[in-house]
Amino acid sequence: MIVVNQKKKYFSMCKPLKSIAGFSLIELMVVLSIAAILLMVSMPSFVDSSAKGKIRAGINELATDLAFARSTAVTRPANVSICASDISVTPRACGNGAWNEGWLVFVDVDGDGVIDTGDELVRITEGMGNMVAVSLDNAVTFNKKGQKSNVSEFKFCNAGDKDAHFARALLVNIGGLVRRSRDTDDDGIHNTGETGGNLSCP
Repeated sequence: MIVVNQKKKYFSMCKPLKSIAGFSLIELMVVLSIAAILLMVSMPSFVDSSAKGKIRAGINELATDLAFARSTAVTRPANVSICASDISVTPRACGNGAWNEGWLVFVDVDGDGVIDTGDELVRITEGMGNMVAVSLDNAVTFNKKGQKSNVSEFKFCNAGDKDAHFARALLVNIGGLVRRSRDTDDDGIHNTGETGGNLSCP
């Protein structure tokens, strides 16, 4: 009798399982649709932020290498040039790639801006990738005094985007000094160092 009573007590403590609630197909589709919309809204700002960061990093790196090239020209003393180069291609050469693919700093014996026999390669820098487009108006060669024969301006843009709000520039004057662009008229777009007008992207 005791055993029977214990069994009855045990079974009386058991409760039927409740049904577990889950997502219906419609609810799941609604959630996925909302997630897709949020992703589409946030993606442009994420891409813009990534491009802006790449441009900033590229400017810092190129400014450093320009200062290094000028310093090398003075301390050697010798002509020193910097040129665009796809550093994945060997042998190293000028003009086989765009600035976003990398650049070379070299002792340029004849000062022609191209690596020739007898020139010494002193620095190789990896590029910024396809998110950034870089253009240069005049070649950069520093003479033995660290000076240049003309003004050079590097322009950085978000690749494939004509919006110039992210555009930046590096100006190398005839004294060999490097200056970064600024928004001098406070219209949200940096100004070119040569003409003073707004930077533009192709």
